[in-house]
Amino acid sequence: MLAAGELAGAARDFKAALAVRPNDADALGGMGIVQLRQKRFSEASASLAQASARGERAQWAEALASARFFASLETAQRLRDTGQIDEAQKIAEDLSSSTSPSRGPALELLATIYESKGHFAEAAELYRTAATLNGSAQPEAGARLARQATRAMALQAAGANNDSEAERLFRRGLMEAPGDPWIRYDYARFLDQRGRRMEVLAIIASLTQLPGDEAIYVAALLNSQIGQDATAAQLMGRIRPDQQTVAMRGFAEGLKVDAAIARALMLARRGESAAAFALIRQTAQAPGLTMTKQGDIAGALYELGDAPSARALAEQALRAGSTNPADFESVIRVLAQSGDEATARQAVEQAATAGGTLGGDQRLLARLNAIVVVAQADRLRIAGEFAAAFDLLQAAWLAAPGDEAILGALARLYQSGGLLPQAVQTFRLVLAKSPEDKGALIGLVDTAGSTGDYALARSALARAVKIDANDYTIYLAAARMEQGRGDEGAASRHLKHARDLYTRRTQSVGGGFGSGNPFAASTNSNGSDVAAAINPFDLSAAPAGRRTTLAAATMSTDFDQGAGSMSTLPGGREPRPGDRDRPQSRSSDPVLQTIDQDLAALASADETRADLKTEYRQRSGETGLSNLKAISGQAELSTGLAGGRIAAVAVATTLDAGRPTGSGLARFGRNATPEAIGIVAALPSVLVPAETQHASGVALSAAYTNGIVKADAGTTPLGFKRTGIVGGVTLTPRLSPTLSARLWAERRAVADSVISHAGTIDPVSGDFWGAVRRAGGGASLSYDVGGTGVYADGSYYRYTGTAVRSNSSIQANVGGYLRVLKNSASSLSIGINANYQQFDNQQNYFTFGHGGYFSPQNFLSISFPAHYVFLKDGFEIDLNAAPGYQSYSQAAAAVYPTDAAAQAALEALKALNTDVRSTYDSISETGFGLSASATLYYAVNPRLKIGSEANYNSFGAYKEFRGSVGIKQVIGDR
Repeated sequence: MLAAGELAGAARDFKAALAVRPNDADALGGMGIVQLRQKRFSEASASLAQASARGERAQWAEALASARFFASLETAQRLRDTGQIDEAQKIAEDLSSSTSPSRGPALELLATIYESKGHFAEAAELYRTAATLNGSAQPEAGARLARQATRAMALQAAGANNDSEAERLFRRGLMEAPGDPWIRYDYARFLDQRGRRMEVLAIIASLTQLPGDEAIYVAALLNSQIGQDATAAQLMGRIRPDQQTVAMRGFAEGLKVDAAIARALMLARRGESAAAFALIRQTAQAPGLTMTKQGDIAGALYELGDAPSARALAEQALRAGSTNPADFESVIRVLAQSGDEATARQAVEQAATAGGTLGGDQRLLARLNAIVVVAQADRLRIAGEFAAAFDLLQAAWLAAPGDEAILGALARLYQSGGLLPQAVQTFRLVLAKSPEDKGALIGLVDTAGSTGDYALARSALARAVKIDANDYTIYLAAARMEQGRGDEGAASRHLKHARDLYTRRTQSVGGGFGSGNPFAASTNSNGSDVAAAINPFDLSAAPAGRRTTLAAATMSTDFDQGAGSMSTLPGGREPRPGDRDRPQSRSSDPVLQTIDQDLAALASADETRADLKTEYRQRSGETGLSNLKAISGQAELSTGLAGGRIAAVAVATTLDAGRPTGSGLARFGRNATPEAIGIVAALPSVLVPAETQHASGVALSAAYTNGIVKADAGTTPLGFKRTGIVGGVTLTPRLSPTLSARLWAERRAVADSVISHAGTIDPVSGDFWGAVRRAGGGASLSYDVGGTGVYADGSYYRYTGTAVRSNSSIQANVGGYLRVLKNSASSLSIGINANYQQFDNQQNYFTFGHGGYFSPQNFLSISFPAHYVFLKDGFEIDLNAAPGYQSYSQAAAAVYPTDAAAQAALEALKALNTDVRSTYDSISETGFGLSASATLYYAVNPRLKIGSEANYNSFGAYKEFRGSVGIKQVIGDR
């Protein structure tokens, strides 16, 4: 019966014989042969072993070897199917190295194991060997194995980034096996990794048309891998449960986990954080979770903000382990992101052990190591250690060329280091590989916007919003981009939308408690993050009275300019290194704190604000002449308009210099003439008394400003004896991410003295003189990287007034600065500044025809500015000090430079008596100078700030002090 192939009947006969004679060698051997043909290999091995022990060993040797071979093969297959890959690999390698003529299945099994571990070259060689062994006896099996070899070679080429060869082999495999779903699966993955999504979708559609459950399963796998889990679940529903393999059932369960994670993240984006955490934690309790799924859940916990729980679950998954190195990826990522680099590296080593020693796994292991390196490099980048971070990434890139995570980290490093063109290029490389990489798109919005490529930035923004319209970080990037291009209104709207999204995401954490204390102080203004346009220090060594502020550019009083000619930045506030990297004050929720600070810094460009300020100014000098005391009160109302702010300003000003007497009276107006007559006559001089030098008025102005343009127009104070029109325009184009320029043109009052600003009456003749105005402009250039940079500026002005000699000036500044401290609450920068000025003629006197303003023929100062900023708990403190040295000279000047007849009369009197003064002597001075300022503001609440400022300047011919108290109030709802 055995010879006839009737195995069931033969088995009955041999069983009956063994019942009579249990140790009969022939019956045992016959039963073993039957069991071998029935593929009951373990039983056959046992029966044949007993027969060999009791009879002719050689008779059963071949059958016993075959039974043992296939029994071991069966064991290896079972181990592989249950995830015990290393044990299965060991047995398969032993079987493959045997001399059995039937070792083809062992070679195929070993090839599948190698392939699962990424050893594609070794797998292809094994498939080819198996095909050769089976080719003559089993042509169909040989062809199938040859196709498997082609597939493995394609995967090997793809892993080596040989895309053209990989695509050629994949297409060959499709032609060789049009009905094989797995070659389509691998080809689709290859295409998707290269951004060819439409071709992937076409392959998925073709798979659903192939017969059999396996093709449906493969289509579901691909849908899951491109983020279409719902479609994948629908496809798996087409496979009857009793027809599903272990792998299919595991995949279906994994889809449920993925769906739970996706729903939890969606709940979090909608602001239902408590429900999101509950769902994730419930999912984590499901039995039988694989290491990969535990890692995915840990990643979701980390994204939701629960880093400790994420790390604990990742460590739990690591203890469970896996024999597949790829399963470690999500676990390693969570460990690395949470800062546990030591455990993450242990996980990489564990993955290496699981992967064996073959070279195919080295690419995967390099990628796993890159995850750890990227996290470490990001921490170095944040700490400002750019060179060390670059070295780390470069070494990792050599081990894993083409790794997207390394490219992304390099792009972020370039961005933080100020190498923005390189950052743009690198982000685009990342997006070429992964078009839907949201992080790279956000980075491109930031960097392209910073380089002035707003079209590219907006394109990236639109793509990011399409991917995830509820991600608040996208709108923060949009706000930065719009602020950079000067549209503060749009920036404010993006910030508010980001705040709403973030609040909805976090407000339900822990029941009714949000993630931050809503009663904590949380608003401080911060400077705009732009490259400094000119001298970044607020205090260069310019003479007293030449300082100007942003508010001053919108009005015309004795507080907006000094003589103007000495201003290091006419018409605008000088940026400082602290403006670029101002520390952020802290709150219980740092994200909300940052958003609120940015909103406050913008003054929320579309909101209405009222600013009130009182200021006192005192300047040393001679009573009635150069001495000056002034009090002013400023009221400003501003609101958003056309992407910027428009303001109306009124400044009430009172100036007082006292009354000229004695020697001072002789040098006032035309009193030099009666003094000279008295000297020649040897009689007491009869001087004409002057009135107290006093002026009051209200200056009115309107101004518009955005990120690029500042313009204002207004009047000198109405109520002064002479009133004029003043104003100016300033442009601040950014030439590159690190290079900025400033161009300005303006007409301003010269506010050094009562005469220069308001003008006065000559007590001798009753004529009016003074009221000097300067008109001109200048340009500046500044290079800044990370708060360290250099700058230079130059300007030219023409000075005119009533009955005052015309004048002109040039000025130049050059300097550099270095940021030496930057932390969450404070920053400190130091530098050096050189200032040079030159006027055509001397106007620093008070006889008729002189303008009464400091106008040296040569002025040079070298100063060493330091700038410190502190922001915390609602306080904003800004300190500046610039000690240095100055040297200047003033040429001789006629007493009456605009009255030739009066000057000629003086010259005639001097010919009679040399004691008569017809000219002022030249003078020169060299010595120490100091310019210093302090500003303190406190945010009483997000809508109200109060504070004060103090300034001191001894550069030039006078010493000057300014002090002010101000209130900044937002009007209406924020």
